[in-house]
Amino acid sequence: MDNLSQVQSQLPQIADLRDQVQLMYWSDHHFVAQTLLDQLPFGEILGSYHFYQYIDYQLPSLLEAARRNLLYWTLANICQYNRTPTDQISLFYDKTFLWHYSVPAFWEEIIMQIRQGNRVRFLSWFLLSQTQVQVEFNKI
Repeated sequence: MDNLSQVQSQLPQIADLRDQVQLMYWSDHHFVAQTLLDQLPFGEILGSYHFYQYIDYQLPSLLEAARRNLLYWTLANICQYNRTPTDQISLFYDKTFLWHYSVPAFWEEIIMQIRQGNRVRFLSWFLLSQTQVQVEFNKI
């Protein structure tokens, strides 16, 4: 395998955020690794068990996907409008989709979790930069 093939095999499949109508983003570009998007439970309603399982066990996978996304940006020479290398992105789940699609789809589970005294959360924000990865969950 030549060097180009090795590099290409390490690059993730790319998603165009313009096709992700349920997500809003703050960045000068619109390409991220699909593996990164797959690690973000946008649109999912997380009861206590699933929330803590995600926090305890999925965050290392999220960090690996974030590192691979940063590598992709560097190798693909993805730049901001001023031609400096891209170094961050913020993703938000569109509230219209949350309240009109996600919540109704999980309505019974939400009611059951609340009646049992459990918190119900959803991923509302994700930040990736050269220095940090942040996720923010909100409660229903």
